[in-house]
Amino acid sequence: MKIITRNRRAPKLALLTVAVSFGLASCSDSDNSFNDQVVTPPTSSEYAADIQRTEFGIPHITANDYSGLGYGVGYAFAEDNICSLAREIVVSSGQSMLYLGDEGSVASDVFYTWYNSPAKRAQFLNAQEPEVLDAVSGYAAGVSRYLRDTGVENIDPDCASAEWVREISTDDLLALYGKANLRGGLSNFVSPIVAAAPPAENVVMGSSRMRSIESDSATQTTLNSASSTSAADLAAGFDFDMSTINAMDGGSNAYAFGSEVTGKDEGVMYGNPHEPWNGVQRFYEFHLTIPGEIDVMGSAQQGQPFINIGFNKDVAWSHTVSTAKRFTLYQLDLVNGNPMKYNYTNEDGVVEQRDIRMDEVTIQLPNNETLTQPVYSSHFGPMLAVDLVNDLLPAWGSNNSAFTIRDAAAENARSLNQWRSMNKATGVEDLVDRMQDQVGLGFVNTIATDRYGKALYADISTVPHVTKEKLESCTDGNLFLKAIVNFGLPALRGDTAACEWGNDDDSPQAGIFGRSNLPFLIRDDYVANSNDSYWLSNPQEPLTDFSPLLRRQLTPFLGATPVDGVPLLMRSRMGLVQIQDRLSNDDGLGGTTFDLENMQKVVYSNRSYAAELVLDDVLADCSANPVMPLTGGGTLNATQACNVLSNWDRRNDIDSEGAHVFREFWRNVGFEETTENKDLFSVRFDVNDPVNTPRDLIISATTRTALADSIQYFQDKGIALDATLGSVQYVFDAGMNNEKIPMHGGLGNGEGVFNVARGPGPNDAGNYIINNGPTYMQSVTFDNNGPVVEALLAYSQSADSTRPYHRDQTRRYSAKDWIKVPFSRSEIAEKAVGAVLKIKEDK
Repeated sequence: MKIITRNRRAPKLALLTVAVSFGLASCSDSDNSFNDQVVTPPTSSEYAADIQRTEFGIPHITANDYSGLGYGVGYAFAEDNICSLAREIVVSSGQSMLYLGDEGSVASDVFYTWYNSPAKRAQFLNAQEPEVLDAVSGYAAGVSRYLRDTGVENIDPDCASAEWVREISTDDLLALYGKANLRGGLSNFVSPIVAAAPPAENVVMGSSRMRSIESDSATQTTLNSASSTSAADLAAGFDFDMSTINAMDGGSNAYAFGSEVTGKDEGVMYGNPHEPWNGVQRFYEFHLTIPGEIDVMGSAQQGQPFINIGFNKDVAWSHTVSTAKRFTLYQLDLVNGNPMKYNYTNEDGVVEQRDIRMDEVTIQLPNNETLTQPVYSSHFGPMLAVDLVNDLLPAWGSNNSAFTIRDAAAENARSLNQWRSMNKATGVEDLVDRMQDQVGLGFVNTIATDRYGKALYADISTVPHVTKEKLESCTDGNLFLKAIVNFGLPALRGDTAACEWGNDDDSPQAGIFGRSNLPFLIRDDYVANSNDSYWLSNPQEPLTDFSPLLRRQLTPFLGATPVDGVPLLMRSRMGLVQIQDRLSNDDGLGGTTFDLENMQKVVYSNRSYAAELVLDDVLADCSANPVMPLTGGGTLNATQACNVLSNWDRRNDIDSEGAHVFREFWRNVGFEETTENKDLFSVRFDVNDPVNTPRDLIISATTRTALADSIQYFQDKGIALDATLGSVQYVFDAGMNNEKIPMHGGLGNGEGVFNVARGPGPNDAGNYIINNGPTYMQSVTFDNNGPVVEALLAYSQSADSTRPYHRDQTRRYSAKDWIKVPFSRSEIAEKAVGAVLKIKEDK
């Protein structure tokens, strides 16, 4: 088996050359829409693009230059989703209070007005390649052209005639990109940043919550001496939502299969980013072509002029949210008596007194009113009211300390350049090179395959350069820092240059890890990721020895005896088991290889890993002891429910009967998949057998009560225990009088359903309304003519319920009916809907 791991570089493969072009440029006789001929796009004084829609509203944009490409994407996207984009621009620009009423937020407006300052936007703008600048300006022009052509009063009724829907500029998009960059960092701390303020003059510094912590300890605790037990106890009191930072909220699945398991020369891949169905993270499908320069198709989140997840003629890729941390907190040592200065020992060993900066931020309110609020920052970044993260942590000024935060992604202006570069990749080795050169991805892993039969996993993204040794030395003996690290947030001393982020010679950005210190793996068999760390993308070759900041948890990877791994997410285990079952034919699909058809059956099998793990034990207990206790007192006979569960197919298909009962049972058990669960399984987690441990459920009063409560819940709601999942789990089609569309899929968190479909939980009637989970799903392989792709966008192209593309793909998803995606010229012509829309205007 040929395997390429990190730092083992392979020669670039020779490319096939097929010269063609179409659309605005002259056409060849070929049916394909891709070529490798180098063409220099002419400089143009106008924006111009051809837009050909195909089935399900997918726009294929052809232009002679990047400004034209952006122009076409912006116009097409605005046709389908203008309200979503306009609303996000309002929020990113700090104008939600002015325009969005009850949806507005003072904290959000203050923060994004401060962060997306003219200086910050200019810094981002100046970092962009000329082609990227052209695409962004074109996108803004395309959106504005749509609004002029249509009239604000005639757009999506959800925002028609709203004063906040207007023509946009490059500056508006820069604000949107600035906000999007912060997903894994500062955006999770908006309120604590805006609330951070020095103590009032009449407050004696050092007389705050610190004393209450001391009084609870057997020994006096100070900032520089704390027992590990007290730090752990303090960490246990955190109520900060880590789900978005740790990829537990949303997340994704991706598989890439190499030639060894496809049985042919080409690779096969599947990707499905699990994201919210509305807002800035909503995906949109499109195809970009500048003949001879770029030919790429897939999807991107709103405002993006380049493909984020997709394919070209040589390579296909997807992303999952990485567990890596993008920021560190810093504890400052304030100058005694002055909460606006802090002590800092520089690289020469000289103690400086540095100033905390105050920026006055003014936001607009309705009725011509304004509000001015200060935002404070150190040289690391904005100050943080860490007591709002956990009310046992010290407020600004306590014991002469304060907290601040530095975010690597906030310093990364390369994301758009990175997307454009990836769009032009010629194979997985070339894709790795392009990612390593830019290190521009803010918060995602990359999983890819190519026409040469390689499979790639990589977490080549912006990660603070904090080694294990630095994290240990810069928290040693400090109660609060240890507690924060125990909770899973990286935190360091801020009083010395020794605790500044390090630097790699091969990094394009100061303070982040470079290519030599970021993990990737290229194999001929397979790689997979379902939002666990880089460790186990292939169980045959675990990756180790990278910074703890690339892991979900921190403390297991610190100390004298750090572990190699911790319990996997149940969804990760399910993903790997599905691969093993396919390669052994234990799934009964025939053969022992992956192709497009059987891979689609695997990923939509909707198996419940938790049920496969524990249900036999639950049913055995139920058969022996069917009378079970209820939380509120009394008992319930579970015989009927257990008969239903014994007949359940242990899947989350729309016709699966009883899946809802098991879902609520397992939710009631309170299983936490990233902890030891000592009282739940008799076989504990084994780092040498991570896919199959922990296992063997311990039947207890907790598990029995959990089942009884689940049964009682649905009985009280009047929902049959043998109801099909599709009758209680669905979405509405607002364009068809809120007709219900049944949805397959289930909970990834805890339950381990690979194909995640979820919402806010059962509603008052006990039903599950899906608004999160499956998004842009692509299954890709290659043949001699190029990419062979079947895809689905679960929520469909348009959020506008009056558009024909509002729920058409949603119905196809419900039926597990994949859509063959047209890529070549002949395929596009065959699937065309309507005439080519030709748009142009002077710049």
